[in-house]
Amino acid sequence: MRNQAIPGSAKTESLSSSALEAAQQVMDDLPDAILLLDRNWRITYANSTARRMTRIDLQDVHGDTPWESHPLLGTSIWESFPGTVYEGSPYIEHCYRAMNERIAGDFETFYPEPLNAWLHIVVRPSRDGIILFFRDVTVAADRLREQYAAIERQRRELEAIYRGSPIGLALFEPKQLRLVRINDRQSEILGMRAEEALGKMVEELTPGLTEVHRIVRQAAQGEQMLNVEIEGELPARPGEHRYWNGSYSPIFAEDGSVQAIACATIETTQQKRAELALLQAEKLAAVGRMASSIAHEINNPLESVINLIYLARGHAILPEVKSLLQTADEELRRVSIIATQTLRFHRQSTKKQAVRCSELFSTVLSIYEGRLTNSQVTVEQRLCSQPIVCFEADMRQVLANLVGNAIDAMPAGGRLLVRGREAVDYRTGRPGFVLTVADTGSGIDAETRARMFEPFFSTKGFAGTGLGLWISAEIVQRHQGRLRVRSSQREGHRGTVISLFLPAEMG
Repeated sequence: MRNQAIPGSAKTESLSSSALEAAQQVMDDLPDAILLLDRNWRITYANSTARRMTRIDLQDVHGDTPWESHPLLGTSIWESFPGTVYEGSPYIEHCYRAMNERIAGDFETFYPEPLNAWLHIVVRPSRDGIILFFRDVTVAADRLREQYAAIERQRRELEAIYRGSPIGLALFEPKQLRLVRINDRQSEILGMRAEEALGKMVEELTPGLTEVHRIVRQAAQGEQMLNVEIEGELPARPGEHRYWNGSYSPIFAEDGSVQAIACATIETTQQKRAELALLQAEKLAAVGRMASSIAHEINNPLESVINLIYLARGHAILPEVKSLLQTADEELRRVSIIATQTLRFHRQSTKKQAVRCSELFSTVLSIYEGRLTNSQVTVEQRLCSQPIVCFEADMRQVLANLVGNAIDAMPAGGRLLVRGREAVDYRTGRPGFVLTVADTGSGIDAETRARMFEPFFSTKGFAGTGLGLWISAEIVQRHQGRLRVRSSQREGHRGTVISLFLPAEMG
């Protein structure tokens, strides 16, 4: 490492010595540590950064202790740095390649005690061996790991938001429109597990929903933010007409091509059914008001006609005429009763009052008299005479729902049993009354019984709103009562019995 002067030239010797010291100073001031190795893997030079990093505590090379006395000088790198020697070591791989094949390389790795540092190492072949440049990147590596950890936390948070979103989310690839990503809500909407849905084409997932297929294909062509209202059925719930709002947008790659189609779906079935039910309720309310008005207006002329017939019967001479007038009087009185009951059925009560169960059932049965006759349904009544304290109009509505459903279950005729009796609630011991509506219809299966009091659940298709029994259950709950359903579909024992318990005194 010492400079040899050229004989006969003191100036040249001085310049060479100055240049050597300057070069040495430059090497020592570099931020990178530098080691020179000969072809026998011996260390022939280490700059001050290398000595500092390797924790060799000696005086500077320009001080009293010369570099020739440095303990690293002349030692094998593999002996001085044993942490570099292990199976699969990148130190050995890159150093041997540079030494034997003269191929440069660089890598990052961790060196254990005494350094405990992440190092970025560059290996370069030299005329006499190889040169190692290395830098401590522990702080940068820690910062990078923190950034990676933050990114991973953010990814997990976004994944949790994606999977738990109340909006159905899905991703389709643009060529064959196959599903590549789906969240839990979209799986629920489709009625299949994610692993079942992934890989299927949009036509397989939504057969019959041609509007969806068309919109997804448009998005695959690059049309942005397509919103559509969808309605129809899905294979998971056949026979159930459902409604959705869908939003479809293409996702573009850097070159402008469509990379995927993002789909967001919100099911609006319940809202739509609520709107339809509200519209139906408004129509029924209008019809009820009109029926009440007509019933009120009919009663006045009916009374006049009945009075006139009464007078005519007093002046009639022929027996045939008297008989005809008697029949006319009976029929007109029946019309008057129907009109009065219709008016009573519509009128809403604002407070509880006592009413006999026979009066409750008679009003309901009179409303369905035509249907009972046309369906060839015979009615059997066993009613007690004790009064029941309740909201009369609400209770008539409950019984009307139960009787109407019973008639629907017997389109080819049958027996309808209505019964009212005093009873005790076996659960609480409270005294009260049990009103029973039983039919000999087709019976109700277990699945339907489990859902029959859910809002919007109906087995009648477009003919039913799915609100009748739900509203009935709410009314019974308001009366602190309880509904109980028993049904059978066994041949020879078909039929349904619905019992309504009402406490004698409500709290």
